[in-house]
Amino acid sequence: MKNRLKVALTHDIDRTEKTYQYFTNSISALKHLNLAKVVYQIHSFKQRDRVYWNFDEIINIENKYGVKSTFFFLIETIPFNLFDISNWKLSLGRYDINDPRIVEMILFLDKNGWEIGLHGSYLSFNDINLLKKEKAILENILGHQIIGIRQHYLNLNENTWKIQKEAGFNYDSSWGPNRTIGFKDNRYTPFSPFNDSFKVFPLSVMDFCYLSTVDRKGVLDKIINICSEKDSILVVNWHNDCFDEKEKPGFNKAYREIIEVCLENDAYFNTLSHYYQTFKL
Repeated sequence: MKNRLKVALTHDIDRTEKTYQYFTNSISALKHLNLAKVVYQIHSFKQRDRVYWNFDEIINIENKYGVKSTFFFLIETIPFNLFDISNWKLSLGRYDINDPRIVEMILFLDKNGWEIGLHGSYLSFNDINLLKKEKAILENILGHQIIGIRQHYLNLNENTWKIQKEAGFNYDSSWGPNRTIGFKDNRYTPFSPFNDSFKVFPLSVMDFCYLSTVDRKGVLDKIINICSEKDSILVVNWHNDCFDEKEKPGFNKAYREIIEVCLENDAYFNTLSHYYQTFKL
């Protein structure tokens, strides 16, 4: 017997403004002789504060379908290292969590039924002091505790869940594939690594992985069936920079299609904190 499909929409907020990507994207386009993309990069520069922002678009989409989601905000403090190219992507173009524009959006979302969680910084998965500091900063903005986290880049090791728990989190949603869609190590349902109240919600669908999947709709149908059969929760992650159709064609449409397919399957939508607090897992 199938159970009613349960869905948790989530958003990792890695960046809120497009910066150095104008340069790197233009270089990449030139290498591929894609002049139209080069022209787009130049013309969209004046809209750099809106191309990745997209909160209003997410809110409008979710209001249209009558659903709510969880937003994981990043507080990245890794220092810039000019001589380490791999560091550039991690350190450049990040946002200040205390920027008034961002604080205003966090408070609006929190007040209107969306959940706010922490997107643990790149190195925090193995640093309890850093994790505690980031949690305190976000809670200071909100004026109340947060219970959920997802690590940046889905970084996990054998200590991560232990330090998340010790830092005061009730759940994590970093367990999942970052190159495909589906269930990592066939772990379908939320689980407790310590056999206590700390829970892990497996992530199964992420934006870039979904768009690159052959027969993605067919694979999504299989994931939906598994979630219904196992009485699991379909956790979807769609970054905020994936909603501008000119910047990333197809991503906005795909997000709406996922919601519509789930609704066609009589899905129930809510935030991860709601599932943690409401369902006996």
